[in-house]
Amino acid sequence: MEEELLFGKYRILKLLANGSGGEVFLAEHKVLGERRIIKRLSKNRPFYLERLKEAHTLKLLHHAAIPCIFDIEEDESAFYMIEEDMGGETLNEFLIRQKCLPTSLISHYSIQLCEIIEYLHQNGILYLDVKPDNIMICGEKLSLIDFGSAFQKKERQHVVFGTDGYAAPEQYSGKAEERSDVYGIGSVIGVMLGVGNKEGTELRKIYERCVQPIPERRYPDVSALKEDLQRFCGRTQKRAKKSRGSYPRYVGVTGVHEGAESAALCTLLAGHFSEREKGRVACIDLSGHMIFGWLYESLFGTGKPVPEEFSLHGVSYVTGEGSSAIGNCAVRGFSVIVIHFGVLSGRFRDEFFRCDSRFVLGSLYPWRLQDWRNLLKLLPGMDLQREITAVITGGEKEMLPLRVHKVIELPFVRDVLYTDRKTERWIHALF
Repeated sequence: MEEELLFGKYRILKLLANGSGGEVFLAEHKVLGERRIIKRLSKNRPFYLERLKEAHTLKLLHHAAIPCIFDIEEDESAFYMIEEDMGGETLNEFLIRQKCLPTSLISHYSIQLCEIIEYLHQNGILYLDVKPDNIMICGEKLSLIDFGSAFQKKERQHVVFGTDGYAAPEQYSGKAEERSDVYGIGSVIGVMLGVGNKEGTELRKIYERCVQPIPERRYPDVSALKEDLQRFCGRTQKRAKKSRGSYPRYVGVTGVHEGAESAALCTLLAGHFSEREKGRVACIDLSGHMIFGWLYESLFGTGKPVPEEFSLHGVSYVTGEGSSAIGNCAVRGFSVIVIHFGVLSGRFRDEFFRCDSRFVLGSLYPWRLQDWRNLLKLLPGMDLQREITAVITGGEKEMLPLRVHKVIELPFVRDVLYTDRKTERWIHALF
């Protein structure tokens, strides 16, 4: 069906999934130019009528983290649901790309998941299929998709859906309840914790209570689970603030000229801090050139628009407008904020000046020396000898026409996302 125009208005872009429930396509509305998710349910497949209930469930719900249903179509062989594209990637894909999630991010996602399930329960709906493949991650935002297993609590459950490893034991006997979704949330928390998270002892206790085989031994409802997660999150933030003070550490990176590889250094530094800091790390692009777009496209392909924020290896990459982006990240509890200024201009001079650590990149070929001299004009009053580290990307560092705190050459880096020991030693030398 690829490139086919469905119902005269939806252009099929690609097949996303093909399972027992039917096919799922990514499509684009011909007139609006907006992405849509189209689910095709074949009428000759088992449980067709049960799967059809998803449309009736979604039309009752109005929540920012739940896809709205735009349209319903039908032909002789199938039924089609046209839904909102929530963007991002599944939690399962996200975890494959990450190394080890910090407990602060795990609790942040878990609280959001609880809030969505709590909303469903308040509207009389049991979700019953909480798993990483049904959770979408877009930056720090989480959304829930695929309501094919959802039931109205007042309904008698003739057919029980769920996924082995995530579904509560009582679901298989048709006795699902609110605590069945508590079990599912706990299973996802366990997956996010993994086996090597040494900081997750307290969070693991929450997980273990969620996945008790006997429902009465779990949290009584999702609200109680959410309260425990919020208390844990509050204690984590207090400990992080005590260890680093009240404010995050700001690291500013700018280029003396275009093509100075300042974005590569930002990525290196953000990954370095993500490995070593207990808190979360943000990397903000203020260059105005969507410089992190190449990073996003290298991971997800060119078929998706680059979002304003996405996460990779515990780092939140953010494209911002002005100093408000810095403030927004500061209030969200990041312990380190790496800021990419591009080629520094007077617009962001003060923001760069206020950073705790400042790095200026550029080459020292003869035709670039004047760019370094211009730096003195752009940063009047700043003690360059005390407050600036020059990172040289080419030429001889002895040619630097000004005195700064430190001069260091940028080594060859094979992959900015996976640093070797030599590169790690070089980053340590910066600080």
